[in-house]
Amino acid sequence: MTLKMEHNCICVTDLDRTIRFYEEALQLTVRRRKSADDREIVFLGSDLVPHQIEVIQMKDHPGPYELGENPTHLAFRADDIDAAREFHTKMGCFHHDLPAFGVYFIQDPDGYLCEIMPTRR
Repeated sequence: MTLKMEHNCICVTDLDRTIRFYEEALQLTVRRRKSADDREIVFLGSDLVPHQIEVIQMKDHPGPYELGENPTHLAFRADDIDAAREFHTKMGCFHHDLPAFGVYFIQDPDGYLCEIMPTRR
């Protein structure tokens, strides 16, 4: 048996705002879109890797999601981490640095963190 990781899922409060963020900040694009009576689902991805982010907006959810103290995050590699950090700082989504590890984090509109790591050499 062979298993392949396919996607991670996040629930958001404004699907279009989230799509715009991931398109601008991380160069992801919409790969598929599905709708049902109670939710809308978008899969975001890149030609560089097969793994995707499934983004769900529940139509009747009352407000922001409680993310709690869980440090769950998405991670991306940048070929020029200094340029990426400058871009994300100007964009206003820079969250914090972890200089001891050579990485930093950005935050999406719903509070999810994305780790930005340098490309391994």
